[in-house]
Amino acid sequence: MNPKFAAAIAILILTVVALPANSAIAGDETRLSVFADCHCSDPVGLAFCSDFKTKVQASTAYRLVEKPDAYGIGVHFWCVDLFDGLPGVDKKLVGTMSAVSVAFTIYAADRLPGEVYEDSSVFRVGKGATDEMSQKVLSAVGQLSTANKSVFENIRATPKAAAPAPTPMVIQ
Repeated sequence: MNPKFAAAIAILILTVVALPANSAIAGDETRLSVFADCHCSDPVGLAFCSDFKTKVQASTAYRLVEKPDAYGIGVHFWCVDLFDGLPGVDKKLVGTMSAVSVAFTIYAADRLPGEVYEDSSVFRVGKGATDEMSQKVLSAVGQLSTANKSVFENIRATPKAAAPAPTPMVIQ
């Protein structure tokens, strides 16, 4: 076999194999980033936060990010066991319900001054309701996404301003 012909076939095969990976990455860019920040030390809060992250990952509209990236919605959870340490409360109740505080923000690196507060809520989650409550929080993310749609479209459409070039300093 001619070496040039073999090389051409190898390049063609690599191109075809690489296309699905690139298109998946490109398609991922259309999904809005969600930064889920969990500060939960109790078992119910941990399960609730894990359920929320799983729902974001499975969503076709959002992608879970480890840290705020270009732009998106921040979801910040703080959870504590509702019954742990309360005097007169039966110890059997410990680990059955979590008090959850959530704060929602929007962010756009280099375009907003950090994360901008959008909304917050405090609620209780029982160990049998983590799936349902995490779905309700994901629905709230959808409402915030819709409310800020024009902001996100403007960020996406407007090219990032180039950083000013440093002024050369002459040292004498």
